[in-house]
Amino acid sequence: MTFPNIWSGLVETVDRMADKAALAQSQSAGGSMRIEPDKVDELASFFEAEALAMEAREADVFELATVPTAGKDPISISAASTYGQVAEGDEQAYLTNYRKLARVFKDTAANLRASATQTRTNDQDSADSLRS
Repeated sequence: MTFPNIWSGLVETVDRMADKAALAQSQSAGGSMRIEPDKVDELASFFEAEALAMEAREADVFELATVPTAGKDPISISAASTYGQVAEGDEQAYLTNYRKLARVFKDTAANLRASATQTRTNDQDSADSLRS
């Protein structure tokens, strides 16, 4: 009987998540995107809602780090230890990147709202100066 190698699949998933978090962070740090002005608030609300949903699920993600051993045999002990390491072992761990991604979503929402506020202020200032 052949079992799929779940460890390589899990490691690949964690690597992809780290790549996506790094991409999102780079976009937040200096990337740019164009959004229709009337859609900014809607998009900011989306990012806020996603960040809140991720924070609400964080406890579920943390459970991966504390998987109990299925038995007292070396394989079960090693498997539980590996799950803990993948979930919360270091800066590349699933939980760490999950938290970083939620933070990037929150920051993105705040940046969108600040940009929208500044654009509205600029538009109003321009309109006022034309009336003068």
